[in-house]
Amino acid sequence: MRVFRDGGAGVADDTSGAFDSPSLVEGAARMRANLEPIRSIVAVASARGGTGKSAIVVNLAAVLAQLGRKVGIVDADLNSPSIVAMLGMKVPRRIIPGEGIDPHAGPLGLRIVGNNLLPDRTSTPISFLDLEGSSVPPSNGQGPTEVDYSSSLRHLLSSSRFGTLDLLLIDLPPGVESLARILDIAPRTGLIVVSHPSELSARASKGIFDLAHDRGAAVLGIVENMIGFNCDGCHTVRPLMPQGAVGALASDLGIRLVERLPFDPRFAETSDRGTFFVREYAETPLAKQFIALAQAIDRTGNPRITATASVPG
Repeated sequence: MRVFRDGGAGVADDTSGAFDSPSLVEGAARMRANLEPIRSIVAVASARGGTGKSAIVVNLAAVLAQLGRKVGIVDADLNSPSIVAMLGMKVPRRIIPGEGIDPHAGPLGLRIVGNNLLPDRTSTPISFLDLEGSSVPPSNGQGPTEVDYSSSLRHLLSSSRFGTLDLLLIDLPPGVESLARILDIAPRTGLIVVSHPSELSARASKGIFDLAHDRGAAVLGIVENMIGFNCDGCHTVRPLMPQGAVGALASDLGIRLVERLPFDPRFAETSDRGTFFVREYAETPLAKQFIALAQAIDRTGNPRITATASVPG
């Protein structure tokens, strides 16, 4: 059982013995060393669940890998990791622990880190609580393991030896809190926000942008997903929800609405099968939009994409 205590820079107590508990200074230094060779770090966030964020991350990574870029993905949803399944990867039956975590090799050369790929992984649920100044009781195997999310992420990033990458995509769990934590840990992280067209989703997304503004985070923009049903036969996109809320939010905040992606049933189906939509259906309008978005990220050379950055039509 791995138990984390909140120590400001992330002290991890691994009772399995898989890792030596780093001191605060050593952990921070090791994390800087692990992240230093990475040209760009981009977190993909959403205020609410069910926006298709993880599937977007996987297909963006696939496009960039096909462009010859070295890409890594961190599945930062520690309770419900989905990236491994969406990539069609098998979770190893036995992982031999070492002094650090070597990301697993995914398809197209992607380098993957996630909670379900860690040594001594457990299916025991994790309860993210405010544990500042308190001790952390180990789980008895019946209830949740109580940890601090920041400490968990710090330990994950300080232990993961990514090597040289062009881009590291961090798939965050829904909500503002997870973004706050990653910006504390890796301040140079850029941000993409994924939202439904609904007014509720747009309104919730404002909190994410407010936080990013307060922290001085680089914002790529917002991706509006599932704007309508993509009808190949009639060559139209039929709206699924009321339109306009996300565009209004972007306009009010001066943030670029980077892409408006239609819903294509095959997109969900390929995610379930663990294959890439952008490879199987490369000629569809949706796949071409993914290519445009990936190229826009790639052109920058870093995550600081301004509101005037052009995206191919």
